[in-house]
Amino acid sequence: MSATTVFFITLSLILHAALPAGEAASTAKEEAKKSPTAFEFNKKDPIYITADWMEADQAKYSIMYKGRVVAVQNSMTMRSDTLTAFYDPQTKQMKQIIAEGKVNATQGDRVATGERAVFDDKTKTVTLTGNPVMRQGNNQVSGVKVIYFTEQDRSVVEGDNNTRVRATIFPDELKSHDSAGDAKPK
Repeated sequence: MSATTVFFITLSLILHAALPAGEAASTAKEEAKKSPTAFEFNKKDPIYITADWMEADQAKYSIMYKGRVVAVQNSMTMRSDTLTAFYDPQTKQMKQIIAEGKVNATQGDRVATGERAVFDDKTKTVTLTGNPVMRQGNNQVSGVKVIYFTEQDRSVVEGDNNTRVRATIFPDELKSHDSAGDAKPK
């Protein structure tokens, strides 16, 4: 792969990485009004990334960001210590994005936290591990591993012998979320 190809891939991922975090966040808030989506990176909207350091590795088909990483796309903001994106060398499309270290993803009233999040394009999943917790409003679920199936808007939470799945559910809040979903134009 030529240096020019890597440059264009890097450029497409960090097109506005030089923006101060405030500008990236305000741009994301404007875009959030247009189309709220589930926790996922999509292929349509730009991703604005700020970090202390970045490295593109041609041999591994990867781009790594380190240090106070903030990635904003549409209505989702994700913070982590590191973010590594792996791309397909033929299609130049993202295959997998891995965020590690104090991961915090927010989108509207949804918040997901943990130590590691893996966004996998092939399986269309987001897997959260390392004391994962997912919240929507006051509702919360936690376990050993949370797998979110982005195309199905479905989650599976796993426990183990030491950690059981825990959920806190406020039925009135669930009812108001369902009503809001019905009010959306189709």
